[in-house]
Amino acid sequence: MHARGLGIGLALAVSVGLAAPAAAVRTDGLRDTVTAVAERRLGEVGHGGLVVGVVHEGRTLVLGFGDSGQAQGGQAKGRPNGRTVFQIASLTKPFTGTILAELIRAGAVRASDPLRRHLAASPRVPEYDGRPIRLVDLATHTAGLPNVPETPNFSWSRLEDPRNPYKPLTRAEVDAWLAGYELAAPPGTRFRYSNVGMAVLGEALEAAAGASYPDLLKRVVTARFGLKDTTLTLSAEQRARKAVGHARGRPVPDWEAPAMQPSFGLYSTADDLVAWLRVNLGDCPGGCGDDAARTLALAQTVQVEGRALADPGTLGLGAMALGWFVSPAADGTPIYWHSGSTGGFNAYMAFSRAHRWAVVTLNNSDPERVVADRVAVDLVRVFEDR
Repeated sequence: MHARGLGIGLALAVSVGLAAPAAAVRTDGLRDTVTAVAERRLGEVGHGGLVVGVVHEGRTLVLGFGDSGQAQGGQAKGRPNGRTVFQIASLTKPFTGTILAELIRAGAVRASDPLRRHLAASPRVPEYDGRPIRLVDLATHTAGLPNVPETPNFSWSRLEDPRNPYKPLTRAEVDAWLAGYELAAPPGTRFRYSNVGMAVLGEALEAAAGASYPDLLKRVVTARFGLKDTTLTLSAEQRARKAVGHARGRPVPDWEAPAMQPSFGLYSTADDLVAWLRVNLGDCPGGCGDDAARTLALAQTVQVEGRALADPGTLGLGAMALGWFVSPAADGTPIYWHSGSTGGFNAYMAFSRAHRWAVVTLNNSDPERVVADRVAVDLVRVFEDR
């Protein structure tokens, strides 16, 4: 997650067409270009490493820099690579948005469905003067819900364990909090980034589909597109390949967030995320198929524009698709992106269908430095300087 919305300002600044910090990439110099951009930022990484994956003019490249950290017992894992596993935090949200798109395409839900229709067992779902929260409001952070809930066992101001803050938060607590929450504005009128809103959306999708979130993720995305390392629960073999998260130079545990999985619960690798970005560019192994292509197109369809909101907040002149932020390139074509951080990891992904490029950056060191964000933004500037 980005608790303070750090990634939003970075990406929006890039997407309105600021000057690039380096010459436009030449296809024959892709490796040199990515290496130069990454190495300019390596001094900011500190303890840990960085993996960069790009798709550009049909070429795919994944490069690792720095160190994956140390396994238990002090054995060094060495330089990270495309198979190194990272927590990807809020990069989870576009996956959840794609699940919503699939259920819409299949006729199981509508974007305009009131949340209460799919949380019928909840004692109460908040409304504002009779105006309900809709599924699309949750997917676009316009439902009027805060970033995180405040429950008897969870409060951002009095964390039991700041290194693993969400571990004590349960879904039952989130449901009880939601039943007692009072909206301050009509849903669909203002942008407020909400981790809990995306978690509630995941719960609604489970109810609508009659399947668990992990099963939906597998059916709609990971099994469908061959993403073998994109998961909520690591196997022993995947754990052996996992980078060690760092904060302020010290190893920190992975965040455990059982109540917030649809918001920021995923692990993945640069290889998997490059494959996922290629899918979103329309390049599926063996072809996407009509149903998958329609689902992906719907997930990328703009649902909310900042300029149309009474209060756009940090969305500004950007827009939201289903789980994706959408910002205009200099020529007005859309750049789709998302960023995220947990206590020891920082991640970023972006792509442009119009200009046929994609980038993902994964970092396991000092997430407050947002090095993954900055490297990705630098590369977006290079790719967009055409």
